[in-house]
Amino acid sequence: MKLKKSYGQHLLIAEPTVEKIVRTLAPTKEDTVLEIGPGTGNLTKFLSRAAGHVIAVEKDPEMVAVLNEKAKEWGNVEIINADFLEVDLASLLSSNLLLPTSDFLFCGNLPYNISTPILFKLKDDKQLFSRGLVMVQKEVAKRLTAKPGNKDYGILSIMMQVAAKMKICFDVSPGSFLPPPKVISSVVSMEFTNPAPYHIDNPELFREVVRTAFGQRRKMIRNTIPKDAPQILELAGIAPTKRPEELSIEDFLNLTFHLSRQRQS
Repeated sequence: MKLKKSYGQHLLIAEPTVEKIVRTLAPTKEDTVLEIGPGTGNLTKFLSRAAGHVIAVEKDPEMVAVLNEKAKEWGNVEIINADFLEVDLASLLSSNLLLPTSDFLFCGNLPYNISTPILFKLKDDKQLFSRGLVMVQKEVAKRLTAKPGNKDYGILSIMMQVAAKMKICFDVSPGSFLPPPKVISSVVSMEFTNPAPYHIDNPELFREVVRTAFGQRRKMIRNTIPKDAPQILELAGIAPTKRPEELSIEDFLNLTFHLSRQRQS
């Protein structure tokens, strides 16, 4: 089978790594696992052994043909031929919950070229899941878990951490894939708690504030927000000379709160 560069395909073939991913996710027979981009099903096979049901979403029709053959033996795997970014997850999962007490989990070796849109889609549908694992470039994993003051801290760090508890579980070497990528990968856990780690009163404004600030991350924060900055920064308890990467998530929440109040007055 010829792999397609346009799909960013790097098949995970190292069985010990596959087993470690499944052990880390730890699904039970009461759980349904949504797998993103199963490829030829190396991870799917082990997920099917541990979970009660697996829904595998694969875009490549050639991969789907292979998966459908293997699924006949697995027995508890449903193959969906679709672009994950275009799937209505709520509709897809609505009729697949095994038991009232069971959970939806997710797992996937994400294509490097679209890992960020997939992560944001999972975040936007966080109410559907309890937790999951994703494998991404180590560079992306560091951004997902970065804290203020770190060069990797930015929009992705903040927008994901306000929705989920993020943790790097372990790294995966290029030799675990076919073809081997030029970078190290990392498996990251995402836990969607209820309530979420942070409460956001105005999500759209919060997103605007964060994106605007990091669009000019080298400038002081007083130069990256709307008018009346000194007053708003003082109310939010933020030093005007700080740069965006020095602000905590709580700082951005306070800034959003006071900007929102100003716009309403």
